[in-house]
Amino acid sequence: MRIGFLMGRSFTDKSNISATVALLAQWGVTAEPLHLGDDLIDVSRVRLDYDLYVLKNRRDLAMSVAADLHGAGAALLNPYPVSALLRDRIVTFRVLKAAGVPVPETFVASHVSQLLPALDRGPLILKSSRRSRRPGVAVVTNAAELAALAPIEEPMFAQRYQAPDGPDRKIYSIGSELFGVLRPPFARTSDEQEGRPFAPSPELAALARRCGAAFGIDLFSVDVVKSDGRAYVVDMSSFPGFKGVPDAPLRLAKYIYAAAQRAARGEPVVPAELLAAPAAARRAFKGSTLELVLRALSLTPATPHELDRIENLVDEIRIRSRPPKSSPRLLPARARAVPPPTRETPAPRVAMYSQGMLGFGHIRRNASIAQALRGSALQPAIVLIAEAWQAGALLLPAGVDCVTLPALRREADGGFNPRFLLDVSDRDLIALRTRVIRSAMEVFEPDVLIVDYLPLGVAGELATTLQRLRTRGNTRCVLGLRDVLYDQETVRRHWADRANMDAIRDYYDAVWIYGDPAVFDPVREYGLAERVAAKARYTGYLDQHPRLDLAGPQAAPLLENLPPGRLVLCLVGGGHDGGALADAFLQADFPPDTTGVLVTGPLMPWENRQRLRDDAQRRSDIHVLDFVPDPTPLIERADRVIAMGGYNTICEVLSFEKHALIVPRVEPEPEQWIRAQRLRDLGLVDVLHPDDLSPQALTDWLARDPGPLPATCGRVDLGGLTRIPGLLVELLGLHAGALQPAAPSAPAAAEVGLT
Repeated sequence: MRIGFLMGRSFTDKSNISATVALLAQWGVTAEPLHLGDDLIDVSRVRLDYDLYVLKNRRDLAMSVAADLHGAGAALLNPYPVSALLRDRIVTFRVLKAAGVPVPETFVASHVSQLLPALDRGPLILKSSRRSRRPGVAVVTNAAELAALAPIEEPMFAQRYQAPDGPDRKIYSIGSELFGVLRPPFARTSDEQEGRPFAPSPELAALARRCGAAFGIDLFSVDVVKSDGRAYVVDMSSFPGFKGVPDAPLRLAKYIYAAAQRAARGEPVVPAELLAAPAAARRAFKGSTLELVLRALSLTPATPHELDRIENLVDEIRIRSRPPKSSPRLLPARARAVPPPTRETPAPRVAMYSQGMLGFGHIRRNASIAQALRGSALQPAIVLIAEAWQAGALLLPAGVDCVTLPALRREADGGFNPRFLLDVSDRDLIALRTRVIRSAMEVFEPDVLIVDYLPLGVAGELATTLQRLRTRGNTRCVLGLRDVLYDQETVRRHWADRANMDAIRDYYDAVWIYGDPAVFDPVREYGLAERVAAKARYTGYLDQHPRLDLAGPQAAPLLENLPPGRLVLCLVGGGHDGGALADAFLQADFPPDTTGVLVTGPLMPWENRQRLRDDAQRRSDIHVLDFVPDPTPLIERADRVIAMGGYNTICEVLSFEKHALIVPRVEPEPEQWIRAQRLRDLGLVDVLHPDDLSPQALTDWLARDPGPLPATCGRVDLGGLTRIPGLLVELLGLHAGALQPAAPSAPAAAEVGLT
């Protein structure tokens, strides 16, 4: 028999497998370490030479070779799909939690500021999300320690820190045998990592077996911490070093030898009795994104970049399967503090799609609508479909959850490219997004799908889902539009093309326009086809006062730390093109007793943000904030606002009737300029063309007597969030009494297993 060990380069690989290789050689096996990177390896030729491969190194090159071998049908001791999943801590803990394994509270963030709410509830431990990257573990207890950390590679993986009652416990599994090793927390030296053996208790043995069963493997290790008497699994590896295991080389050699014999006979490398457990796990995820990923890993040839695509795809898996379809809306009885109201129909399910790509405008609009729907008597279960980096930053009410998509970036030429997965093609990423959306809709089966702005989604990613929903006939579809889309010519040439107009005709039951036609009437001004006009309903703009219920408590410490006196707030939207406005604001002169607050936005380049922070240090009257999940409390507190002219910012300015100077974007899209001009003509805002932007222009505006507050009431319709629940009732064909207040009930999303 021939066995090949996939290792790192000979002068960098620290894996000590030589004793095991020597024992196998004594038994007549040709066992060879394959040091990937030392020489060129022809994978197609090497495959014919070995009965079994052992994936010992899990860096990118070794994983790429293992992916090719797996796709070609070679036998691997530790299956490539499992190794790929276990390489990513985010995915690992999703699977373990779904299998009922006790794990610490786990968080994923794209920016350190997103961890602050979790940090308020107790210390966190931060780790690399990928095991192949440079190791590093940090425990942080407060915001200052978090800010002092060196730059952390995204995505950031954090868990609730569980202070250990004693030494850490490492449980090793080699086939049917389990071995325990005690180590001090954060063991670093060789002696500390060697630890001392102990016999795992029945509780720990059962816990380890459950972890192995979740992935269908019996060669692995799990790290267990006991805190306040409870055991938590804090890490898992598919081929660890087995330090501290008695006679580890001999036990490994026997295990590998038996696996090679099975492979040579054409039998599964993993014993058949272990395969039943992951099959059961897959049934538990029937129809979910995880099932889709596992199926893709198991049945399709892997590419060198497959792992990265999978990691992004399952970054935020939150959908779990429901009970069998024989009772589609019935749930097991459980105790409730307040009996639920009697309804003729169960709580509806609403899915809301926003395509992402740029700032937070689309998803923030959907989040406001979701909050209004949850606050109505309907209390629907709501799933937002959005890009992961956006969804993770939003404050959402109970009963609302997210299914997230890998992120795209729109280029100046109108094309799309991956925002983070730079080695993945736009076609592959859109295909992944399409499958995630389709899988989510198959499991969730919404009564209503609300699509923001793009009738077919980005690059048509909604087309197959819309066609399926229309064929089944159980889902009403709504296209939601902001007031201003583009200039007339762009709308007529691109947005209102035949494909979009046909989609509105064939798939959508209604078009909700989140604006006031007295300000801007898109149907009339764009000359939209009758098929759109017939389905259009104007909701009014979206009053942002309800957002204070969610954002107010989180923003309270920030507001308390601001000095007394007048406040001028500068908002630059997502920040990708807000540098000029931010620079001018920092150089402007403020009236006496006035403090300035600048929010730079998450998309502003890091070096620009750093420069702005440095510049602000020279002034005592300016505070710079990198990112605020919801600026509504700041706007309510501000006396004057200087901002770009995005839809949500305008809604906030109008809602709180603030003196505002709008410096809108005019290129490449004049949407903000058009909106700002209309509101200026109504006397509700002041407008400064970006060509006229300068520190002096801002200084002059701030020095002027603003006069009385602009009176929005009676001049602009802000009733959108009040009307939308009624439009939903109308769409579903429910009786108007469905909107009558009902007794409070458990969050609807919890009832369908989404929280």
